[in-house]
Amino acid sequence: MMNIYRLIKLVATDRLPTPFKILGLWGLHVSRRRLIGVYLDPVMACNLRCRMCYFSDEVRWQRNYGGRVFSKAELDRVERALFHRALKFQIGCGAEPTLYSDLLDLVVRGKRAGIPYISLTTNGQLIVSGRIDLPQLVAAGLNEITLSAHGMRAETYEYLMPGADFSDFEKLIDILAEIKAERPNFKIRFNFTVNSFNVDDLSGDNFWQVWRRVQPDIVQLRPVQKLGETAWRDFDLTVLKKLYNQTIGNVLAECRRRSIVCMAPTLEQLDDVASEQNGVTALVEDLTYCYISPGQCYQDDFDLKKDTYESYHRRVRTGWRLFGAAWGSVRSRKSNVSKKLNYTVK
Repeated sequence: MMNIYRLIKLVATDRLPTPFKILGLWGLHVSRRRLIGVYLDPVMACNLRCRMCYFSDEVRWQRNYGGRVFSKAELDRVERALFHRALKFQIGCGAEPTLYSDLLDLVVRGKRAGIPYISLTTNGQLIVSGRIDLPQLVAAGLNEITLSAHGMRAETYEYLMPGADFSDFEKLIDILAEIKAERPNFKIRFNFTVNSFNVDDLSGDNFWQVWRRVQPDIVQLRPVQKLGETAWRDFDLTVLKKLYNQTIGNVLAECRRRSIVCMAPTLEQLDDVASEQNGVTALVEDLTYCYISPGQCYQDDFDLKKDTYESYHRRVRTGWRLFGAAWGSVRSRKSNVSKKLNYTVK
């Protein structure tokens, strides 16, 4: 039988005719297979004020969110309603999860629910401080860390990430090296957002200097894009295009040489940072992408106090929508401009 991960990937690509894609998604849905990704922000706050992030607009952020935190009762409801259908559980999406007081509880909940893959997305500064015991999280079932950084040298790292210390970043890499030595299947994913100020950090050997003791399993290079009001104002990609071969292309080539998976846009894809989302793509995301934060859960009309995955989709007739879409026009509850970037995986 085809691996469930491969099947979902096949449904989401262009390798199948549209009706077969939708029927595949329908089959996963009605057979009660795991097919959603749960992306949870347990606390709406951050310890840094990165210039390219909406947290740099502190007044507006505090007014809109005020550092709200998930309660245990709310997490109980999320676990009951959604975890049994999750393929992946990502802790941290649009905020800094290491500010949450009990990350271990989240990992234990995910593992108890049988979620196959649990990931933590973080800037990592509080791991070095000792606030977070990363080896304990890994022992409890954490499969991956996604480390976000905006510089590979002290001057770029600390300028673009106010509040961060580059020496702590280097210490974090050492911690990851020790974990990786004991648990080689633990994955290190590295997410780097490229702009006109830090683009040279991808040239020559600059990107690799901190990776002396361990190397990432996956590298993701993201061109800067406007995500709300931020302190960063330069969203012109002209410099990135001009220097593409010696920067982004340089890291791509070295990742290939080191057998590291690299997710990065081609030169032609740099302008496609936001694309119209409709048809099968929107339908797949509408069903499978589950973002949760204090005050928000999955869909706007999902009632966390009453709904489960099954009761909600019965109410909105998702099975019938999917089955009908296979034979007619594809309609989704979502039709918008996606901020998910276009990549070529090398």
